[in-house]
Amino acid sequence: MPRRIAQRRDLPSIASTYAAAFWDEEVMGKLMHPYRQEHPQDFLRYWRYEVAEWYWSYSHQIVVSYETMQTSDGDEEQLLTGVADWIRHGEGWERLWGIWAWWDPRNLSQRLVALGNRVSRFFYPNLASDPAMSEVGSVVHRLTSHFWSGPRSSGWYLNFLAVHPDFQNRGNGSSLAKWGIERAREENVTASVISGVGRDLFYRRCGFDVEVGEATDGDRNPLKGRVDGGTVLFRDLETG
Repeated sequence: MPRRIAQRRDLPSIASTYAAAFWDEEVMGKLMHPYRQEHPQDFLRYWRYEVAEWYWSYSHQIVVSYETMQTSDGDEEQLLTGVADWIRHGEGWERLWGIWAWWDPRNLSQRLVALGNRVSRFFYPNLASDPAMSEVGSVVHRLTSHFWSGPRSSGWYLNFLAVHPDFQNRGNGSSLAKWGIERAREENVTASVISGVGRDLFYRRCGFDVEVGEATDGDRNPLKGRVDGGTVLFRDLETG
């Protein structure tokens, strides 16, 4: 499936794709947003905020898959079918943009977008969410950070992968997952992902063939006993 780096005009479609794909997912959907049925626009707004901040972050790279459609006027347009948010962590992230990445004034844009989102959340709270689950992501990140240490401290992490339900089982997901695998191989760094329920085999086939643990482990882990997924998978450094 064709894929490319996301552009700013793609952001509304990207948010819609995430909202559709994660509607019934066990963490982002059922656990964190149990009232999404009553407040679907708040669930969509949540993804709009997230996507906007990722787009302007220099450590993130959003990749989209698409199909080319012909309009009634005979022109061609791209219909987004899936999206992957990849994070370049550890040393080397600045290679995405060259030596000027640290000094690019657009770095200010991400901070301004984040500030705007915080203000908007204050006036328009997310009624689809469970406030008690709002910090799940940061807590799990702290409890699992040891997996990304030592030789695995630098690499590409697949943050969120989504294929719109109307375009699943067409190779879009594997194409987006393999994007980071290819970048990791080129840079000789790791690639990693936390698998969702029932997705381990899919990710293993894509190249994440080393299992290092579970993101649900730990007595104080808010995911323990609540979700079935959470396998931490890596594509490790090539040796020899």
